[in-house]
Amino acid sequence: MAQADQQGRAALLGRISASEARLHAVAMRWLDPQPVPAELTLRQVQVLVLVRANPDLSGQALAEHLGVSTPTTSGILERVVARGWLRREHDPADRRRLLLRITPEGEEVLASLEGPVLQAKAQVLDRLSDAELADLARLSERMQDVAEQIDAERS
Repeated sequence: MAQADQQGRAALLGRISASEARLHAVAMRWLDPQPVPAELTLRQVQVLVLVRANPDLSGQALAEHLGVSTPTTSGILERVVARGWLRREHDPADRRRLLLRITPEGEEVLASLEGPVLQAKAQVLDRLSDAELADLARLSERMQDVAEQIDAERS
């Protein structure tokens, strides 16, 4: 890639990052402080989101997603299960294997965190034209495709 092309690409990436940061800062001003369970950690939120997105996830697969050891994951799971946010179920195909499922209480925890952010996002999206939304949808889908390609390459 030519030097000018690299500089142009770097400038575009800088504009995107700066715009995302400004959008986030503005939207954060709209949000009221949210009650969050005191014992909830960022890692536990990550676990809840991963299990919700992958309902047949095992503890070992979760450890791989998190990039941590199985014993570390077991400790996190013990705390999340004890709080009633996740449950373990035997895999009908292999009773030795336990599958993770998010509980209604876990869904409530995530909804309390995601709801206000989704409302702020909806306010912004409501002001975009149909053509702008179509462009955004196309680019979002393309970014997801690329992320999945990268994920497959890393596996």
